[in-house]
Amino acid sequence: MQFQATQDQQLIQASALDWLARHHDFRARAASVHRDGGAPEVWAAWAELGWLALGLPEAHGGIEADPLIVGVLQQAMGRHLTVAPYQACVLQAARLIALAGTPAQQAQWLPAVASGQCRLALAHAEAGEHWPWAPRATTAHRDGEGWRLTGHKTGVDAAVGAALWLVSAQEGEHTGVWLLPPDTPGIAVDAYDTTDGARAADLRLQGVWLPDSARLGHGVDTQATLHQVLAEGWLARCWWATGALQAALEQTTQYTQQRRQFGQALADFQVVQHRLAEMAVQATEAQAACELAAMRLAREPANGPWLAAMARSKVARAARYVAEQAVQLHGAMGVCEELPIAATFRALLAFAQRDGELAEQAARLGAWSLDSGAHAQSATLGA
Repeated sequence: MQFQATQDQQLIQASALDWLARHHDFRARAASVHRDGGAPEVWAAWAELGWLALGLPEAHGGIEADPLIVGVLQQAMGRHLTVAPYQACVLQAARLIALAGTPAQQAQWLPAVASGQCRLALAHAEAGEHWPWAPRATTAHRDGEGWRLTGHKTGVDAAVGAALWLVSAQEGEHTGVWLLPPDTPGIAVDAYDTTDGARAADLRLQGVWLPDSARLGHGVDTQATLHQVLAEGWLARCWWATGALQAALEQTTQYTQQRRQFGQALADFQVVQHRLAEMAVQATEAQAACELAAMRLAREPANGPWLAAMARSKVARAARYVAEQAVQLHGAMGVCEELPIAATFRALLAFAQRDGELAEQAARLGAWSLDSGAHAQSATLGA
């Protein structure tokens, strides 16, 4: 099944917002917070809705989806601060198997993901390296009829409870991916809660041996596919953040209209109106950046890292601004755990900090723009 844009976008967005509003409001969300994999009933419901099948091949129970379809679904999830590992499992690990896995690997894992029977996790991030497209410090060496993996992975979303980890490792100048069962000998796991309400873990691989069949794909450029999926993952997180941005704006607008000071609503003060207007501008620009990146990524997959980084640069700056303004306009109530704005604030700041410093990435983007000549041509206006 191939979704058509626009009409199906609206349908997916409307149905997602409706389900989340009825079944995943702020109080219901508490059942998923700091729980490995989130609430099982939420994951099962998403499987029934077909969300776990988006972006996966039809032959294995998937539903081919336009990037904007995935984007609006992520945006709806961001509005409701979902913590179930949808991005880590479906949009990263399962997507990587769908694009680069062998037929046997796809048949073994993709139907189980689409039906909600199991979760996967991608172990790629490493300490000290915030640019995901750089070579990895984790190494893979030939050892008999298999491979020996050694290294340290950090911040692996939903690692605990996943049926399989996809671990990236450097094989000479090439970055490959290996399918690693969590019960394999030689692994140390350090799990912890994250700021945004989810769960993650650090993995230490101490000479882990895997058979040759555990290597993802044969006869395909796994590194190029990995880079594409990482770019899609960055963009998906940006879409999620735009939903949280919009929720923060709506919560703050409503609060300032209800809260009275000096005999009038806070929203009547001009300075507050200016702040709300700038928050609205930031939220709108963030969504526009995601839409442009999604459309360009479909046409220019080779430029995926830069397109995703440009979107993140804009959305992360907007996230920090909106989060700070929202809490300030709420006053002391902005850090009260009984209101959604406190959790939204933490989620937006966690997003802004997650993938490294913006200044470092801006320098990388600037260098790429000059070297490639991209600075001389507008994506919307042309040369």
